[in-house]
Amino acid sequence: MVKKRLLTAALVGGLVMAPFLSVQDGGVQAEEGNHELKILHTNDIHSTINDLGKSAAYINAEREAAEHSLYLDAGDIFSGNPVVDLQEGEPLVHLLNEMNVDAMVIGNHEFDYGQEAFISNEALSNFPWLSANMEVVDPEFPIEQPDPYIIEDLGDFTVGILALTQAPPATAPAGIVGLEFHGYEETVEEYAYLKDEVDVLIGLTHIGYGDDQQLAEAFPDHFDLIVGGHTHTVLDEPSVVAGTPIAQAGSNNRFVGNVTLEVDRDTKEVVSVDGHLQDVAELTETVPHIQEMIDAYNAEMDELLSQVIGYTNTGMSRDERYEMDAPLGNFWTDAMREYIDADIAVTNNGGIRANIEPGEITAGDIYTVEPFANEVMEIEMTGAAIKDVLEYSYNRSNQIDLQTSGLHYTVLTDEEGNLVDIEMEVGGEPIDYDETYTLAIPDFLGTGGSGYSFEGDVIQPGAGFMTNAMLDFADTFTSQDAPIDYTSEGRISIELYEEEEDGTAPGKPGKPGKPDKPGKPDKPGKPDHAGQPGKPDFAGRP
Repeated sequence: MVKKRLLTAALVGGLVMAPFLSVQDGGVQAEEGNHELKILHTNDIHSTINDLGKSAAYINAEREAAEHSLYLDAGDIFSGNPVVDLQEGEPLVHLLNEMNVDAMVIGNHEFDYGQEAFISNEALSNFPWLSANMEVVDPEFPIEQPDPYIIEDLGDFTVGILALTQAPPATAPAGIVGLEFHGYEETVEEYAYLKDEVDVLIGLTHIGYGDDQQLAEAFPDHFDLIVGGHTHTVLDEPSVVAGTPIAQAGSNNRFVGNVTLEVDRDTKEVVSVDGHLQDVAELTETVPHIQEMIDAYNAEMDELLSQVIGYTNTGMSRDERYEMDAPLGNFWTDAMREYIDADIAVTNNGGIRANIEPGEITAGDIYTVEPFANEVMEIEMTGAAIKDVLEYSYNRSNQIDLQTSGLHYTVLTDEEGNLVDIEMEVGGEPIDYDETYTLAIPDFLGTGGSGYSFEGDVIQPGAGFMTNAMLDFADTFTSQDAPIDYTSEGRISIELYEEEEDGTAPGKPGKPGKPDKPGKPDKPGKPDHAGQPGKPDFAGRP
């Protein structure tokens, strides 16, 4: 068990018996004399700020009309919009402060900008960042121990809010060095006493809908409500599992969740729960000063993000990345490979966050498809070690996870889709298992992200941002007026395994020559920018 943390909230009495719960259709109408608690909730905002003024207006109006209310966020407020991400989250914290958030559970993407930014953003917040299962185990690292819960005394009754973070968080490992994340059920057991300390107990979780359901089954009738996040699940009304209503509001500020709990005046038990989602696109009112802040943030970054860096006739899609090489994956890895003059480049599908549509390509497009500020790591690996990585990548979920440049690979499966073998080619020849190759990889993967283990000699742990690699690579096209056109090229495929005619497996490949770099236009001279605005400095993030 984790040792109990020091708590800042005073514990308030009020024994709670397991209530009878009904989830009503339509609006809640409390019995005369009972209390109502309105819970407004969001999750996985992912730096989507443009309509937060509308969400704020709706939340304010609902809270003003409610007897008692709280506004809770279920984590992952960051990563997804360069306007926010290039300033390491600060604009969004200012906006949420204006929206009067009562509490937020720490999500996995709160660590994306690194530990110093985590500390800065938490200090800037007027609302608590909570996590009961996160433990600071190394005092040399700067993040402080978060509170596991808070207790809100609303006068007529008390509300406890216990928070759980994804364990371990899906983020760059450097962001969570010195931290441990404990199991969900053991953590709820540790804080089981909180049920007897408050009248209403809410679980505020960033662990995903499936784990919320398992938690409800493991602790029936323990929580009066679970407000969840992480899986971007759209629950039009609370889903009841083992007597526990679970709410989640999609992602990217598309919905605001609205749950009303009826609290018996005498027993303080929750006797009914009703909830729905408000589609933000249907809202018309906004909070003027919040909208002014949003407009200012967008305008501040517009000069950089609107810079046209290229043109594409084909567009660059990520859509088929789990079955084959995707056009955007091909462009992306070619850029990484060129950036450090590597033999091979790979990147993971989970980091490719959006498509690039046909037409002009802007700097904002690049920061949108790669919002995490990952750097290019240079590493030397043997062909055998590369194969180990590819086998792990496919076995994670029986689908493609790594896009490539300089390396073509074929996944051979049985009829059920399970991995049998992987064939690899470099420069049109079978890879040599004993030969050493230079790879460009995201530092997220190179430091253990998503469970990957790249065994080799690290030459450069951080050679520069992947966004810079793509911006520089785009310039090799646009400087000679060439479109940036990419398609699926057959770099990656999945095929049914077939034995050789003699019943043996294919033989070990021989040693190839050094690969050629495909698809890159000739290196031109520097273009004449006379009469045009100067190119922005992309050496680092502003």
